[in-house]
Amino acid sequence: MPHHTKTRRTARRQAELKAMLETRRRELSAAVYGQMRDVRKRDDAVREPVGDHEGPSVAQPQDIEISLIQLKAEALGSVDAALKRLAEGRYGRCAECGSDIPHARLLALPFAVRCTGCEQDREMARHRHAKPQPGHRSGFADVTD
Repeated sequence: MPHHTKTRRTARRQAELKAMLETRRRELSAAVYGQMRDVRKRDDAVREPVGDHEGPSVAQPQDIEISLIQLKAEALGSVDAALKRLAEGRYGRCAECGSDIPHARLLALPFAVRCTGCEQDREMARHRHAKPQPGHRSGFADVTD
C-alpha cells in the first residue's frame, strides 16, 4: 500500500475519533452541568429539617444522583485527556508498551490509554493484589457449633 494512502487513512481515522470525542465531550458536559443545576434547584426548593435519625443511614436519592454526576465528570476528564493526547500526537498509543491501540478498541472506548494486552495485564495484577492471601482472615469470627 502506498505511504500516502496509509497517511490519508490514518488522518481520516484521527478525524473520526476526534469528532467522536468532541461529541462525547459535549454530551457529558451538558449532562454534568444540567444535572448539577437540577440537584441545586431541588436542594434549594426542598430543605429537609435535620432531625435525630435512628438506625443506619440510607443513601438519599440526591446522594445517588451526585455519585452519578461524579462518574460522568470523571468520564469528561478522560475525554478531555484523550483530546489533549490527540492534539499532542500521542493519541492511540499505549501508555504502557507504546504500541498502537487498535482502531476498533478506540471506537469502543475512545479514551483508552492502553492496548488490550496491557489493560488485561493491569486487570490481572489488580485482581492478584485484591485476593486475600492464604491464611488471611476476613475479620469475621469463625462460627462453630
